[in-house]
Amino acid sequence: MKRFLFFISSIIILLVSCDDTTDGLGGTLTDISDNVSVAADEYYVQTESVSGSDLGDIDARSSYAYLGKIFDKETSSYITADLMTQVVPMTNQFLNAYNAARIFPGIDSIYVCDDDGNALPCGKELTDAEREEKLKYLKADSCYLTFYVADFKGDSLAQMSVNVRELSQPYLESEDYSIDFNPETEGMVRPETDGGAINVTRTYSIKNMVAEGLGTSSSHSHYITTPLNRKYTGRDGVDYSNYGTYIMKQYLDADATFHKGYNSHVLFLKNVCPGFYLKHIGGEGAMSKVTATTLTIYYRMTYPSSSTPETVHDVQAVFSGTEESIQHSTISDTGTDYLISKSNVDGNSYTYVKSPNAIYTQLSIDVEKIMQGHEGDSLSTVRIFIPRLNDETDGEYSFSPPTYLMLLPVDSVKTFFEKKKVTDSRTSYLGTYSSAVNGYIFGNISSLVTRMYQGWQESGKTAAEYSADEESKNWNKMVLIPVEVTTSTISNSSVITKVSHSMELESTRLRRGLKADADDGIDESKAIKASVIYSKYNSD
Repeated sequence: MKRFLFFISSIIILLVSCDDTTDGLGGTLTDISDNVSVAADEYYVQTESVSGSDLGDIDARSSYAYLGKIFDKETSSYITADLMTQVVPMTNQFLNAYNAARIFPGIDSIYVCDDDGNALPCGKELTDAEREEKLKYLKADSCYLTFYVADFKGDSLAQMSVNVRELSQPYLESEDYSIDFNPETEGMVRPETDGGAINVTRTYSIKNMVAEGLGTSSSHSHYITTPLNRKYTGRDGVDYSNYGTYIMKQYLDADATFHKGYNSHVLFLKNVCPGFYLKHIGGEGAMSKVTATTLTIYYRMTYPSSSTPETVHDVQAVFSGTEESIQHSTISDTGTDYLISKSNVDGNSYTYVKSPNAIYTQLSIDVEKIMQGHEGDSLSTVRIFIPRLNDETDGEYSFSPPTYLMLLPVDSVKTFFEKKKVTDSRTSYLGTYSSAVNGYIFGNISSLVTRMYQGWQESGKTAAEYSADEESKNWNKMVLIPVEVTTSTISNSSVITKVSHSMELESTRLRRGLKADADDGIDESKAIKASVIYSKYNSD
């Protein structure tokens, strides 16, 4: 193994040193081989399972959220997920000669009837009194909140119940919300005691047979629709026929500014519709992955058609989630502490990585031993392979292994997600699950290990003293965290543009690194190794 590492490291150094021409190639290779010494060795890495809560409040920004309740075979407990979602106006819902820029046309062209069913005047030349009369009787025909399910775990026919409430204040893009943040306990949900607020219970199954039909393929996008057609009392104390009417009247208010400025989405969330809270209240056996939510308001308006000067048309205004809005799940899983203590029992052969209620695998690397006798050498490569152990709970509803694991220094986890960083291959490293080797490979973390060594050396302390210091106790510790990765194509290349904590239902067992040195009596099958390649330029 060491001969192989030596050979590979020599080839890498030779290739990197070549320039763009072949002039003097033989001399260049000879000079390199004469002036560079290369060595290779292997060192053991120790690992253990840790709770995500031990690393501080980790920011959770995902493009989807979960809703439902499902049994977790690993923890022998239930995972329950509630979600918060926001919607914002979509632009240009219809083509209208009167006012194409707004989500609703002017009151002049909206079809309105009085209490006796008589149509009020429509047209561009209404008087102020006529407009005021129309606003008085303005009503949305209906209003529906729909959430779309792209994927799910469990039984698609399981009967579930959700309670839909409204938020009293919005989540803000400028704020950070951790994985365990709960809008209900934080007072962000409009109280049930507020009689006119939205408070609707909906029973559903993921396989919505009424809307989709019995013969729909499993790949079809599922959705659940909740009507918001009851009488509604706004936060301003005013009564409206339904929630859609409230939105329309707010939008048509001549003094409203939330739809006129560059930050209209923020003002809409703050002043009109802070968002909705969907709380699981009944049923078990299914967990929905919600990727989008829409609020649809149906009403009627008049505008010319090919056959008639003024025709009444059924139209709709759609408000939807976008990058400017947030979806956030509040997830409870009572069994994670049990898994952590179970996996960390002396002699146990595995650790866990689990999301979204986080269990991570922590790695301790022996920097002192790696650098002993190599103080003047450069670390060319430090490679770590983390084998995955096949799950004991394989079955129809078992969780998949994480697609991506991020390797981070323990003390930088919180700031990595707060500052919305992406992997830089210097202080953070992305590993992708490979079914070919059934594990995760981190090809070269030498920059991070070098930083660890330099920090220790600058302290002037022994390794034991440095490790005992409260501020530097984690100096040689890293952690594996499941993440969601977003990429964009730039100049025909795929570039990582976002890394967020994974909110997927993912779980896997990894081989636990117990072995500390070759002679400690622990079986080699309970080892994780760091393969190290050193290089040194000779002075002569």
